[in-house]
Amino acid sequence: MSLRFGVLGLIADEALHGYEVKQRFEDMLGGTWDVNIGSVYQMLQRLERDGLVEAVGERGDRGRQAYRATRAGRTVVAEWLSGPDKQPELLRDEVYVKVLLLARAEDPDTERIRQVLDTQRRAYLQRLRDLADQERAARNGGGAAGASLALLFQAGRLHTEASLKWLDACAEELAGL
Repeated sequence: MSLRFGVLGLIADEALHGYEVKQRFEDMLGGTWDVNIGSVYQMLQRLERDGLVEAVGERGDRGRQAYRATRAGRTVVAEWLSGPDKQPELLRDEVYVKVLLLARAEDPDTERIRQVLDTQRRAYLQRLRDLADQERAARNGGGAAGASLALLFQAGRLHTEASLKWLDACAEELAGL
């Protein structure tokens, strides 16, 4: 869902072709989301089919077609920007599946679960260091773009801190087994 509105939001400001959308989307998110160019063009086709974007001008070099948001597209993105996130957080992290698979046995191997938790803890701690470095670099980059990118890295850091708390809760639960 975010890709749909990210693409629409970027072309609401100016006409862009698919590769420009991909680059700006990835730059906006500080390289945290690599977008497949095929997904971008597929999204542009869907948005055009839905009357939210339209092709503008002639195909440029390499056959690239620029698109811009229609009035309906700008209205949809404005409504989306003003509303809350309607999607619940997806609980799809690999570590959840690993722990649940190991814990579902009649007599779970608690030592193996602890090893999984310890390995994940180290990964989360490294992620925290990386995100803190990225947040600092973004803030030092200055300007509104740097400040908004720093907020993204801060969100990642806070999410990772919450994941560490979940690991602590798992460890407490294991202690009771």
